[in-house]
Amino acid sequence: MPSPAVWNVVLDAAPDADVVLATDFPVTGRNEGGFADLTPHLGLDCALWQTVAPVRVPTSGVDQDEYLAPWLTEVAHSGRTVRALLGYCAGSVFAGVLAERIAARQPTAPQVVVFDPELVDVPTVHLQFGRVVGNMTAVLTPAEVSELAGAAQRLAARPGSTPAGFAAELYAVFEPVGSTALRRAGLDEDYAAELVALVGSFMTYLGVAAGLDPRPGWSRATVITSATPTSGLNRMRATAGTAPIGIADEVRFAVEHRDLLRTPEVAATVAGLLAAGSRAGR
Repeated sequence: MPSPAVWNVVLDAAPDADVVLATDFPVTGRNEGGFADLTPHLGLDCALWQTVAPVRVPTSGVDQDEYLAPWLTEVAHSGRTVRALLGYCAGSVFAGVLAERIAARQPTAPQVVVFDPELVDVPTVHLQFGRVVGNMTAVLTPAEVSELAGAAQRLAARPGSTPAGFAAELYAVFEPVGSTALRRAGLDEDYAAELVALVGSFMTYLGVAAGLDPRPGWSRATVITSATPTSGLNRMRATAGTAPIGIADEVRFAVEHRDLLRTPEVAATVAGLLAAGSRAGR
């Protein structure tokens, strides 16, 4: 069984059963569906584990191999065959990269299914930081929200900004404001620090994703695309200068990005893909 600090066991199975790995950064209270919503409808006969991101303070120089190593090591030590990689949003980057590394060390390459995959750039980090701030309006004052939004806008507009550097700067701005707001809301110091550190871990997650190349893994992926124009392939195809993304297949759904992982029709499609892949791998 994996360490809870490395993987969250969403669906358990016998120790010798295959495993499906899901890459995402779920947090309590977010408005997007998650793999915990999707998994019960997949009809899996194997385990499903979801990434737990390392607790890190974001910097512009996080070692990518070191960041990925705990996930890969834990899976290797389990002795399980990885049947598939699933990835949501920016987590799709990690799904693509992990799939390629795992394929190099087991006889059958895992399937790859990604949901509105994102190549992380400065606008992605900016958007995700805005969502973090938006989820905290119950504890942040309007002035604090305005302060954070203004700082993010100024930093995003600076020429030469990199996603990892931008993420680190955003966290440096957020940390004192968020800490003050959470303590003012009545949280004890340790719990407030834990929640603030979670934001730092998310910014690190985005910064690391920005430096990875998921395209080899995505080249054999099935992409599940929502109707949201600012998400996934929809956004990348509309963004000038973004090279075409090579994929194996795409299935589109007339649902919002936030509802992809909790839509029955999506679950049925993914269940079919995984079942077909399992039969092909035997």
